Amino acid sequence: MRVSHLKLGSAFLALAAAPFLSACTPKVSGMDCAAILDHAKEISQGQPVKIQSVASLHETSRNDTDARCEGNATMSDNSTGTIYLRAYEENGNTVVAYQGTPFP
Repeated sequence: MRVSHLKLGSAFLALAAAPFLSACTPKVSGMDCAAILDHAKEISQGQPVKIQSVASLHETSRNDTDARCEGNATMSDNSTGTIYLRAYEENGNTVVAYQGTPFP
């Protein structure tokens, strides 16, 4: 079953908005897929359907300000499917997002 109901989850990890995260939130260039997934899991805790686990996590593209990963997700409602993760820099902030369809 494909996870078609994953919604975009994102968090702006900015110094001004969340200074307690700034020490542990590196620039995109310092984040691997596991770190991006950890942030996505945190974001999903505020959603009705949460990320439980992700297998076969791998990077699909990267540059200094944008990293993309994907893997096979199991969600809190026991649905499964591909999850697409992205970390990117916007206006000096690091943004982490996830969804059930590839990012454009």
